[in-house]
Amino acid sequence: MSLLDELISKFRSGDIVTRLVFINCAVFIVMLLLDINFTLFSFGEDRYAYIVCNYPWSPYLLLRRPWTVVTSLFASWGLWHLIFNMIILYWLGNVFMRYFTSNNLRGLYILGGIAGMVVFTGLFMLFPSLQLKDWTGSVPLCSACILAICTALAFRVPDVTEPIPLIGPVKIKYIVIAIAIVDVAMLPKVNPATDLVHLGAAAVGWVFHYLLRKGKDITTPVTAVAVWLDRILTPTSKQKKRS
Repeated sequence: MSLLDELISKFRSGDIVTRLVFINCAVFIVMLLLDINFTLFSFGEDRYAYIVCNYPWSPYLLLRRPWTVVTSLFASWGLWHLIFNMIILYWLGNVFMRYFTSNNLRGLYILGGIAGMVVFTGLFMLFPSLQLKDWTGSVPLCSACILAICTALAFRVPDVTEPIPLIGPVKIKYIVIAIAIVDVAMLPKVNPATDLVHLGAAAVGWVFHYLLRKGKDITTPVTAVAVWLDRILTPTSKQKKRS
């Protein structure tokens, strides 16, 4: 079995956390390869691959780059940001699965990203001064998606402890606060909107927790779309075997 076949096998047999980690890493590698080729052939501006794969604030640019609605959900600012994000996703994602379902995690990941998109575009539209400054007009949303998951977990089980090497047991609410601070500190100082994007995603995590306690699951529409896509993309023969 080749390395690629082994990776595909692990992806198919893995849970939702494993699959999200795989997708994030794959998107990063593709963006890196594109950026290398764009640089070699002098195509576009510096880090052009990242620009065209991150979510743009402008509705006009979004119409020209509709794929960014998907790619930005799995994009990070760079290698170290990716590593940090994947460690947190794998660690707290598995803790999240103790108290919620895989559908909740997938749905909240996507809803956190959508909230980030709304906040990012809304800020640029409400405050035109952001458009006049020499600030980046696009943003990766992987860390915002993960923060939505972490926030929901922190509100669900704030006093449950998790062991941290060299430190010992730490309550989840403090872990999430520390993660949010470190994550924002790792962001390049491109514009204030990138920080507020994470607040929007965190707010979605809180809303999910609050409404779930009242019996309302805001991730249900995302699950319905995921099931619909699975039926379209999965061959009929495989669907019969599942049934």
